[in-house]
Amino acid sequence: MPAAASSSRAYAAVDLGATSGRVMLGTVEAGEVRMTEVHRFANGPHADSLRPGATLRWDVERLFDETLTGLAAAARAAAAEGRVLAGIGVDSWGVDYGLLDPAPVPAADADTRATAGVGAVDIPGRDADTLAPTAVGAAAIPARDADTLAPTAVGAAAIPARVLSGHVDHYRGADPAGPADAAIAIPADRVYAISGVPAQPINTSYRLRAELLRGATGGTLLLVPDLWVFLLTGEVGAERTIASTTQLLDARSGEWSPELIDGWDLGGFTFPDPLAAGSPAGVTLPQITERIGSAAPVPVFRVAEHDTASALAFAEPDAAQLLVSSGSWSLAGLCLEAPGLSREAREAGFTNESGVTGSTLLLRNLAGMWLLVECARQWSDELGHPLDPIALVQEAAARGDLAAPVFDVGDERLLAPGDMPERIARLCMESGQAPPDGMLGTVRSIVESLAAAYAEAARAVSRLTGSPVRGVRIVGGGSRNELLCRRTAELTGLPVIAGPAEASAFGNLAVQLVAAGEFSSLAAVYVAGGAAGGGIAQYEPSSRPRHPDPLTERTTA
Repeated sequence: MPAAASSSRAYAAVDLGATSGRVMLGTVEAGEVRMTEVHRFANGPHADSLRPGATLRWDVERLFDETLTGLAAAARAAAAEGRVLAGIGVDSWGVDYGLLDPAPVPAADADTRATAGVGAVDIPGRDADTLAPTAVGAAAIPARDADTLAPTAVGAAAIPARVLSGHVDHYRGADPAGPADAAIAIPADRVYAISGVPAQPINTSYRLRAELLRGATGGTLLLVPDLWVFLLTGEVGAERTIASTTQLLDARSGEWSPELIDGWDLGGFTFPDPLAAGSPAGVTLPQITERIGSAAPVPVFRVAEHDTASALAFAEPDAAQLLVSSGSWSLAGLCLEAPGLSREAREAGFTNESGVTGSTLLLRNLAGMWLLVECARQWSDELGHPLDPIALVQEAAARGDLAAPVFDVGDERLLAPGDMPERIARLCMESGQAPPDGMLGTVRSIVESLAAAYAEAARAVSRLTGSPVRGVRIVGGGSRNELLCRRTAELTGLPVIAGPAEASAFGNLAVQLVAAGEFSSLAAVYVAGGAAGGGIAQYEPSSRPRHPDPLTERTTA
């Protein structure tokens, strides 16, 4: 695309995060890519699933309705500028999924839907072994009442009963015993040699095995963004970057691994062929088109659907730059040309995830800003009024006298919701340190521990590659945290480039712009993007790096 060109088309990036979602509108004007937020909404577990004994799950109905609200806002904003909404892409966190029910929908269920007000436009006919037949309404979320199977209306669109088998469970409710049980069938070292994904309870693979134990007989696996694409278009498919989070993809071939699927007796599930980022997925269904107020069906693209891959879409293979995607989770590592499947990589706790252009993201999964959000939630409940996590960080940064004990942010005990301040205090005491002093002490401890974890990741990747890391790039919401960025520079002794904060949404948009022919390459989009997605800041180390004793080395078997 010529540098001075403009476009009459606009594109919507749906970026679903674990604690919030947003819809961003992207446009091109005089060769410059612009991105504007048109809708933002909170995300979290369904309220009913937070009750004692309940299975933690996502509030999918509300989340999809918020998505449609955002797409309607995007269509209006585009029209106000004389543009046409010409593309939609969806990215989200990894590992979580829905299962499309392979069973035909009985006539009684179809009657129930008809009386419940589900739109009359249906999903195009499908192969009976993967999807319910044409009678199933398309823009739909299944009912949560297992007795009636009546659908739950979501604005002008609904998700039909029996499209999904059960709920979309939340990864933070995963069974900790999953990895040990799975290792009985396939040794963990063999699993890593194929998938490049270490044993973690959140892995899709273990949770599908649990589905079988609960009586599941099959269904088509759709990771969250692929589920959204299905609900928008009626098209079934999979995208490679999000599929790589399941522990079922062969890291070398980028295809599903028969050895892992068969070895774990998962052959009864249907796994759509993984497609490259940027593949077209169809157009919005009639009732979706009407719901969002578009004059014509809108093309939908399978962008880099894993939010980490979207956030790091700019990255090219470079063993000298530590990449950190800092959001609800922190992922720290390198962009490489080929997967790192060595015993050393597995023991150091690194996962291999697919990058946008066929590269590998060798990353260590760590807790992220969710620790701070969860602490703020706990304190808000105790105090009876809401607390702003960002304000807490600013207050903690202003208190230079605060002690900052360092704990292991990769500890699995930090995974589930609960009394996070108490867990952090316990971890500090277990390592022989005094617990943090009050709220601000805990906030400072979280920031210090994240920075220490990033510094250790830099040392770990240097050991794996034999090459020194010479700089750090932090993207995502954590890039706005000046204290975190400054401490990362100080603990690594390396320059830190921070930003953009909306890296996932911009990467989502960038893939769409290339797929639609607006630009010839991702690199060209990033050059034209300038400050889109948030500003860029740089932090220089002010002193030699310090390595807090409790976390000089961390390995995960």
